[in-house]
Amino acid sequence: MAEIFFSIPDLRIFSYGTTITGGLILWIIEGINPYFSRQMPRGLHATLNLSMAGLNLLILLPSGILMAFMLDWSRNVWAGIGMLALHPVVEAIVIILFIDLWMYVWHRLNHEIALLWRFHSVHHSDSTLDVTTSWRFHYMEILFSELLRFPLFMLIGAGIEHLLLYSLLMTPVIEFQHSNISIPPLMDRLVRLIIPSPMMHRLHHSRLRSEHDTNYGSMLSVWDRLFSSLLVKDNLDDLRLGLDHESDSDQQRLFVLLLRPFRP
Repeated sequence: MAEIFFSIPDLRIFSYGTTITGGLILWIIEGINPYFSRQMPRGLHATLNLSMAGLNLLILLPSGILMAFMLDWSRNVWAGIGMLALHPVVEAIVIILFIDLWMYVWHRLNHEIALLWRFHSVHHSDSTLDVTTSWRFHYMEILFSELLRFPLFMLIGAGIEHLLLYSLLMTPVIEFQHSNISIPPLMDRLVRLIIPSPMMHRLHHSRLRSEHDTNYGSMLSVWDRLFSSLLVKDNLDDLRLGLDHESDSDQQRLFVLLLRPFRP
């Protein structure tokens, strides 16, 4: 199955293209119709977040290739969900649901375990929430995430094609929920029946812990409903984004953010 990673370049290119195109479209719309009007200069903010994303690619790109080979090897030893002999479409749906459930669990662990929060807080320290925030993560969080994904995906019998398909579906949702676009309240309420909406995720980036320890869903909002972590407000006039003492301008510099989790 490792050859699938190389034999379906169209899917990989389409996934990368969707990420870039979707992000660019949302970034343009944010400039025309923003929800938050007073934020950090957009160009400076995007440069900071994209710099962090670029560093993370140094982990994600080789990790993707290694993942393909490891999943190929593991499926010859352990079929996981494949042992159920489901129709390929049904199998793909089940695997994608498992992956999204893991993303919920991993996100929640990043809030509940102090060591993980040290790194995840870099993402939350962004007081200017927009589409580029969806790519802003500390490289150690990315490394931990990749290391933990390997055995889990091998256990459920996922293939690289399932991961690419999940990425294709999930990434636009992640970009949309972080975006600073203003959409009608009715549309937001309808959207959050299926996926985390922008209003849901803005609460997740609140400075109040009672609010930012909610709404952990990545692609689907059902997990927050099932595990009682859903929080919804239709009026966010008093919402303050970021983290106290960590969102000041002198703290929003690349090297400061990279070193912050290692400080006492």
